[in-house]
Amino acid sequence: MFKYLIVDDEPLARKLIASHASKIEGLELAGECGNAIVAANLLRNKAVDLIFLDIQMPEMTGLQFVGTLKNPPAIILTTAFRNYAPEAFDLNVVDYLLKPISFERLLKSVNKFFDRELGRTSSVKSVGSDEQRFVHVKADRKIHKILESEVLYIESLDDYVKVHLKDKVLITHENISTLEEKLPYPPFVRIHRSFIINSNWVKTISNEGIGLNGKELPLGRAFKKSALNRLSVHQQK
Repeated sequence: MFKYLIVDDEPLARKLIASHASKIEGLELAGECGNAIVAANLLRNKAVDLIFLDIQMPEMTGLQFVGTLKNPPAIILTTAFRNYAPEAFDLNVVDYLLKPISFERLLKSVNKFFDRELGRTSSVKSVGSDEQRFVHVKADRKIHKILESEVLYIESLDDYVKVHLKDKVLITHENISTLEEKLPYPPFVRIHRSFIINSNWVKTISNEGIGLNGKELPLGRAFKKSALNRLSVHQQK
């Protein structure tokens, strides 16, 4: 979950943003602040990934506040005024939202944030400790957080990829070769131009194919030697 903070001197504006953001899987509210000074104090004791930041506030503007942060989290600016846009984007913010903010427009901004955090070239990323690693899969306009152990295999079909899980299938628009570079070995092994498998689910290995969870997948000629070597090493551990 990505933790977000709302900084705005208008209670109704904070309420609207929180309501919109609560509908988006992958976000968790870390707090709300009525001004930048309170936000600065909060950030000293709590880590956040994203701030929805109003520009015009008493005592310190949102733009001034960003300038005080040594390592700022991702910022989505919110304002009723268009004229701040050039200065805002000089600060490398994720987006610039004009009030009143619709859910669709906020969702678009959050998706930009997800893309920035999870990698612009890949919609699957593996993170976490070796004991409990998980993957982020961007599908159906959501970010799905999935335990690595739940992924059976990945299948390339034309211009999209199917991520086969124990109980469902997620479809993501991605290049399988890019996924191969992002996913760790072990346990993931490329066995065919169209398949990457989770070697923890392998039941049988032969020169013709790999059996896992009741499914027989082919070994591609170009991947056969490397795949069999990797699977042999992994099975011995």
